[in-house]
Formats: sequence, C-alpha cells, structure tokens
Amino acid sequence: MKTKRLMLCAIVAFLIVLLICSIIQKKHTITLSNGEGTIKAEQIQPLWGTVKVSGDSDTDVVFTDIETGEQYIIGYITHGVTEKINLEKDKWYKVEGGGNLTLYPVSIRVE
Repeated sequence: MKTKRLMLCAIVAFLIVLLICSIIQKKHTITLSNGEGTIKAEQIQPLWGTVKVSGDSDTDVVFTDIETGEQYIIGYITHGVTEKINLEKDKWYKVEGGGNLTLYPVSIRVE
C-alpha cells in the first residue's frame, strides 16, 4: 500500500514540475520578426544559460554581448530545426539573424 502511495506522489510531483516548466517556457518564449523595413532592437537575457533558437528561414544567428561586444554564433539554422547555444546568465545580448527567430527561455527588453 505504501508503495502505491509513493508512486502516486511521485507521479503527481512529476506532473506539477512539468506544468511549471511548460508555463515558464510559454512565458519566456519570444519571436523576433524580420518584417520589411524593421530593425531588430530587442535584447535578450537567458533564464538558465541555454537558449533554444528556431527560425523560418536559413540563416546564421549572432548573439552579441552588449557590454563586451563578444559574439557567439549559431553557424546555421534552417526552418523546422531548433538549435541550442550556451550563453551566460544575467547578461544581455543583441540578436541578429534572418527571418523570424523564436528564442526560449529568455527575458526581453527593447531599446
């Protein structure tokens, strides 16, 4: 009987953690649009150090540390593929790339 209770508690705990992670991901997912004549002026900050990036066109994605100017590059992404990049937490980055880029989990600020 105790084993069943423990299993049930473990399953409930897992579902709660899964729900919390899903809510955080939804809240901290952004899409940077590349419409005609618009300039991407947003800056992102990773929540945990790893940022996932996907896009709707073939492009390189460049993250520039706004304090040091150091660049981090995802050499190539293509439509339907999600890539990961490790960036430092608590730092802000300018993001450049073609098409519409979706990034998560990040915070955003607009200049």
